[in-house]
Amino acid sequence: PAAPAPQGAPGAAMSRTAEIRLVAGRELRAQLLKKSTLISTGIMLVLVIGTIVAASMFTSGKDEPYRLGVSGSDAAAVEQLRPALKQVVASNGLNVEVVDLSGKDATAALNADDESPEHVDMDLALSATPTLTVRQSADDAVVAGVTGLMQQQALSSMIAELGGDPSTVAGSLEQAAPTVRVLNPATEDQEGFQARYAVFMASSMMLYLVILMGGQFIAMGVVEEKSSRIIEILLACVRPTSLLAGKVLGTGASLILCFGLVGTAGAVTAQVTGVMPDMDIDLNATLVVTLVWMVVGYAIFSVLFGAAGALVSRQEDVAGAVMPLTALCVLPFMVSLAMFMGDPKQLIWKVLSYIPPLSPYLMPARLVSGVSNWVEQGVALIIALAALPLLVRVSATIYTRAVTRMGSRVPLRQVLSRKSA
Repeated sequence: PAAPAPQGAPGAAMSRTAEIRLVAGRELRAQLLKKSTLISTGIMLVLVIGTIVAASMFTSGKDEPYRLGVSGSDAAAVEQLRPALKQVVASNGLNVEVVDLSGKDATAALNADDESPEHVDMDLALSATPTLTVRQSADDAVVAGVTGLMQQQALSSMIAELGGDPSTVAGSLEQAAPTVRVLNPATEDQEGFQARYAVFMASSMMLYLVILMGGQFIAMGVVEEKSSRIIEILLACVRPTSLLAGKVLGTGASLILCFGLVGTAGAVTAQVTGVMPDMDIDLNATLVVTLVWMVVGYAIFSVLFGAAGALVSRQEDVAGAVMPLTALCVLPFMVSLAMFMGDPKQLIWKVLSYIPPLSPYLMPARLVSGVSNWVEQGVALIIALAALPLLVRVSATIYTRAVTRMGSRVPLRQVLSRKSA
């Protein structure tokens, strides 16, 4: 009887799934335990947490209401002015808080500590010539609002003295004001654009880094195995397609774990420090969709990077081999930025978002901008998943035929020809 094949040799009992699991585990441990990975992850954690904490310290108090003290009159006059003064908006976008300083020292209230309940940011002295007093600098928005209110009151008093009805005149003036009608409103003017833009940039940058870094790691790993001849030993134990699949899965898992740790730490820090802005979008659903497209986008590009790395045998040639794929990673990111800053509702953006190399970038951007629904997301995802097996098959063919060829760069046309089969 024939002798049993050794474990791990071609024809042994090890299944393809076991081979992929073995290679993926090896790649995952190698990537996570790299000194460069540990250092870069630590640096990203420090930068993200430090930036959020610094932003929290820098903006602390900016969300506090602007305190406007009113002096030089009795409490009844202050109560009459309070509803109108509360409509004044400060530079931080919040309405002012009116404080009655009747019978109190306005200078002491201005010089009081910012945390003191007696502190005011500005004092309005009501008299024949109203005066605004501040400690150091005045808020231009509050000054303009109070000035307009005082002028309106003076106009109403003169109309009443002349025997007219101030409310009738005010209504006539309001009707005479023209209404602004914008045919093509700018995207930046939409409600919550700043918050949406922040979410878009964070998700797009993370997606871009995972895809580009993952592809570069895979390509350099393939070339390193070829140049050191380790590939010959590995192929004696596992199939070429299993080796490529394991490298893709292991490298992708390590990157997603590292970036997931950084993203989670940033989100927790933002929640604790209170710098997370109020948004009118479902942040949890957006994060889930971004994660799904991140996995799909990484799968699309990583197999192509692995195939490109198999064409060369020296680390010096990696940059040239993967340059077209690097450009293919940068292009969708720039397109998504142009779409988000422009008009995402245009038909051209909707059509481009269904193309697999572009959809991992454009679809999350369209969801954040509020112009995409779940049906559109699902259809684009189905198209991308349908195109993925074709890309995997082509990449596996290139990798299998080129990974054992040493020396100069292998022409892609030669690898894909039938003679190489």
